[in-house]
Amino acid sequence: MPNADAYREYLPCPRLASYVECYWSRGQEQGASRVLPDGCADILFTSHKEEPTSLTVVGLMTTPLRVENQAGRSYFGVRFRPGMASAFLPEAAALNDRVEPLESLWGKAARELFAKLAESASPFQMISLVEEALRPLEPPDAARRVLWRLPNTEVPIEQLVCDAGLSARHFRRECLERTGVSPKYLRRILRFRAAVERIRALAAHSSQPSWAQLAAACEYYDQAHFIRDFREFAGCTPGRFLQSLRSAPT
Repeated sequence: MPNADAYREYLPCPRLASYVECYWSRGQEQGASRVLPDGCADILFTSHKEEPTSLTVVGLMTTPLRVENQAGRSYFGVRFRPGMASAFLPEAAALNDRVEPLESLWGKAARELFAKLAESASPFQMISLVEEALRPLEPPDAARRVLWRLPNTEVPIEQLVCDAGLSARHFRRECLERTGVSPKYLRRILRFRAAVERIRALAAHSSQPSWAQLAAACEYYDQAHFIRDFREFAGCTPGRFLQSLRSAPT
């Protein structure tokens, strides 16, 4: 089982690269942490002091989640690309803001995977086991191709849908069925995620950014919309979020 103190990411194999954003592992010190919406769903294997505790699905989040961590707890996760969890979990759209045992969705296959992960000695062994288990239920279709491109917030959704030969109404229905949210709402989360990444990059510098310029760079209509999304998805303003990053222990 992973016993890393730091957060690490690992790339998926080419067969799953269109579906899986990354695998990740992390060890936790005791204390609270806050997880922000990123448009993704995860499969999460958790252990405590090297004893396996759970194998769950974390649905797409629409609000920040405060997590109370225990010393000695570690995680291994599969982070699906936005909208891609439904290729393996047809119930993904019903899991938003929820954490469910994978066994309730996969049954015996989940129990067997949990047992194998519990015996693994490294994240690389876990990746091999997960990739053996992940088989898309259906071949890619036009709606999935739009979802693949949705994180590119510089391209309007209407253009993505048109390029795929779909109608706006048809794609909206498909997006709701696969993610539980509308295309515009999912794009809002993805745009917020891009803004968070920019702000994280600024945390190492002492200068104060121009929030208006940052909002424009992240494709926001104006600074008011930028602040609105941060209040909704992070529970604070961009300035307060940056301050929390700079004051966090390193």
